Amino acid sequence: MKSIIYLLQYVCVVDRLLLTKLREQHPTSSWAIWSEDFPEEGCVEDNPSELFEYIYERRTNLHPSIVLLSLNPSTSMPSDFQNFHSTKPKHRNDQFQKIIEENGLEGSYMTDLVEEIVEVNSGKVEATESNVENLFKQLEMLDQDEYYIICFLRPVFRTLLDYFDTDYEKLPHNIKSFSAEKNGIKLNCYRVWFHANWGANQDKMPELHRQLSYINKEVG
Repeated sequence: MKSIIYLLQYVCVVDRLLLTKLREQHPTSSWAIWSEDFPEEGCVEDNPSELFEYIYERRTNLHPSIVLLSLNPSTSMPSDFQNFHSTKPKHRNDQFQKIIEENGLEGSYMTDLVEEIVEVNSGKVEATESNVENLFKQLEMLDQDEYYIICFLRPVFRTLLDYFDTDYEKLPHNIKSFSAEKNGIKLNCYRVWFHANWGANQDKMPELHRQLSYINKEVG
């Protein structure tokens, strides 16, 4: 069976104008593309403007139909796609990079449900309907008919579930899933474990690999 990325790679168009609008209007927007030197000192990710150009040069490898969605930024950042690209060990972004690349999701769009709050403790963050509406602004900019949204952290998935007032189904590997539609756009949402939840989910890392692999291989 073909993977999601294989099926979508010929229908995704990303240009400089779109990338520029995303970085200007949505500070948590980013892409699952990292340099070979990440997270070493002096890597491209240390320079926001260089990272923007690095991603632009690899725009044919971007897959906006796949969205990796977390809750909120844990530190302030410039808007040049720095989210998920911090080289500081505490953010464990190198671990996240490895998980994404090993499970065939490199090039996915990445963002947070809550843009305007900077809070390390996700338990203190409350997502609202307006946050979901803001997510849809990003999806409309990405201009796809169907999205596969992989939700990290329970509040992310729960907020979307409540917004659409629907129920979820259980999939293998403790994945929860539901599908919904808004403004002619179809959403397929999945809840998986979070890689850096204060260390709480470190024992679940093997299953997170299985979850992402399952989503990539089976949804197509």
